Amino acid sequence: MEYEQMIATVRQRAGLGENEAVRSIQAVLSVLGERLAGQEADNLAAQLPDGLDASVTRNPQGRRWDVGEFLKHVGDREQVANADQVRQHAQAVLRTVADALNDDERHDLFAQLPGGITDLFGVPTPRG
Repeated sequence: MEYEQMIATVRQRAGLGENEAVRSIQAVLSVLGERLAGQEADNLAAQLPDGLDASVTRNPQGRRWDVGEFLKHVGDREQVANADQVRQHAQAVLRTVADALNDDERHDLFAQLPGGITDLFGVPTPRG
């Protein structure tokens, strides 16, 4: 998926303007990267378009956030206080990220995330 396509998809899914969509994508990718352990953040970033890959924070230990903490951090970084809007934005971004990943990467990513966060991706969780 190309940069412009990713921005346009998030804009459409979340009902955001271009600047807000970029800010939302950057916030979600930053928090998601911080949640991931080991090389998974690097693997995720490698499948994202240039210009968005650098938004993925690297934290080798990974944070143990549940979905509530995850969304709180997204809202803080996105500077959006309304919890429903934060959830809507996160879902739009994560659904778009899921579309951009190959099956192996999606499987590896989901293996590190609790069900509440994987539910935000809006795709079936791979098994096996």
